[in-house]
Amino acid sequence: MRPGLRRRRKIHRSTSMAGDPLDLFQHAMTNARGVIMFVMLMMALFGQASDAVVQVTVSALETAEKARKLADERDDLQRRVAAMPPAGDPELAARYMAALERLRKDEAALDAEHASIRRREEELATVREAIEQASRARDAALALVPRNAAPRPPSAFVRVSRFQQDQRKAVILTLSGGKLSRFRATAETKEITAPATGMAITDAASAADAVRRLLEGFQPNTHRVELLVWEGSFPEAKLAEQAILELGFDSNPLPVRAGTSLPAGTGGVQ
Repeated sequence: MRPGLRRRRKIHRSTSMAGDPLDLFQHAMTNARGVIMFVMLMMALFGQASDAVVQVTVSALETAEKARKLADERDDLQRRVAAMPPAGDPELAARYMAALERLRKDEAALDAEHASIRRREEELATVREAIEQASRARDAALALVPRNAAPRPPSAFVRVSRFQQDQRKAVILTLSGGKLSRFRATAETKEITAPATGMAITDAASAADAVRRLLEGFQPNTHRVELLVWEGSFPEAKLAEQAILELGFDSNPLPVRAGTSLPAGTGGVQ
């Protein structure tokens, strides 16, 4: 060894194999491609490249290109996977459970609506059956009635006597066409005809109201009531007579044929 020259110690650098093998392979292929291109350049410059060397070089370049494309596809897949939400995302789970709960409620409401429709259909069928039974019963009853049967006569009164030897004054009420009124006689009055106006009687309440108004100011101990009823108003007369008796008055209803009149005055038996 020459004086002044020191012996250089070889330093061995250890390369770490940690990392993605595909990344290491890509780096190696990239470096190899650079070396091959350099060799091809040298051989081309010096005119010593052969066809076999050119084919090997082209194949190596194609392999390196495929490796690069595979690496790009891998990176793209990794980016897509990283962008996807995690499987246990609480927000997605809450939205899914809420949608599921709404679906259950809608299904329950739909079932209840179907049940209600079925009940209504059953009730409608029951009503139809009842109507059909009533119609059959009506037809059977009509079949038993003779076709030429005479109609029933209208109800009439049996008490036709007027008051005799009664010192109380008479209050004359007339009833015609279902309307009740009070007859006011004058010196020129010679007969009592059917009135054209009055208070309509349709039920017990209207009869009681009409009688109360017409007999207002009269007392049972000083007046009596004579009720003249023209034919066609006998049902209303029953209601009026009941109202007169409830007020404490004595009543003597007198039926009159339609279209006729009565002479004014009292006494005698009709």
